[in-house]
Amino acid sequence: MAHMMAPIPPDIIAHRLGASLGPENSLSACRAALRAGFRSFECDVKLSADGRAFLLHDDALLRTHGSSLRASALTWRALRALPGEALASLPELRETLGACPEPCWVNLEIKVDDDAPAPLQEAWGAAVAGLAAELWAGCAPVPLLSSFSIAALQGALRAAPGLPRAWLCTRLPRHWRGVAQALGLRALHLAARDTDPAVIAPLRAAGLELRVYTVDDPVQLRRWLDLGAAGVFTDRVPDGPDTAPAAAAVPAA
Repeated sequence: MAHMMAPIPPDIIAHRLGASLGPENSLSACRAALRAGFRSFECDVKLSADGRAFLLHDDALLRTHGSSLRASALTWRALRALPGEALASLPELRETLGACPEPCWVNLEIKVDDDAPAPLQEAWGAAVAGLAAELWAGCAPVPLLSSFSIAALQGALRAAPGLPRAWLCTRLPRHWRGVAQALGLRALHLAARDTDPAVIAPLRAAGLELRVYTVDDPVQLRRWLDLGAAGVFTDRVPDGPDTAPAAAAVPAA
């Protein structure tokens, strides 16, 4: 690819496909992040009312598209009819595979509506996981599925047991061991500002990776990787070798 920057270490992950480089969760941001050297990406996946998987972070469209409507209540046709350039930042999940070519690593965060009942959250998780398994069949590396919703992760486990899963939390819950075992988790993803790096050791002893979000300060980003975090989500493009992880850092999954 023309004008490609030096590759960024894979444990530095472009948050929302590169939200500092274009509209969040958009293919244009992803392409810019690729040109900047990113090889690991995170994006948010929701379902339309008729079951189409697309990229969006919020329940409502207000912040990103100026509409108070709830995205999951609209059909894909209605979402496509949103005014202006809305569609450019509402790509379908299947487009993400093409935008993040092999050997890129992708973390698909399953976004369920906060007030959705648990059975519906589980169904959404299963639908996203099943589609991801279909789209990434034969590709390497496979995507990691994450969610704040335990029900969604249960659905993901049921529909695509071969894809790795991570539980998203603000801080490490007391019952993390039981949840990790029940869901067969690969990792936990925690907020860096609410997490003590001391949790890395017990998580690794339990066979779990830790990734933290969202770290834009280069010193803190380097610190987390040097301490053994498996990855750091960032909205910032690292500046050269100073943000490269030390040799002891755990590579991204």
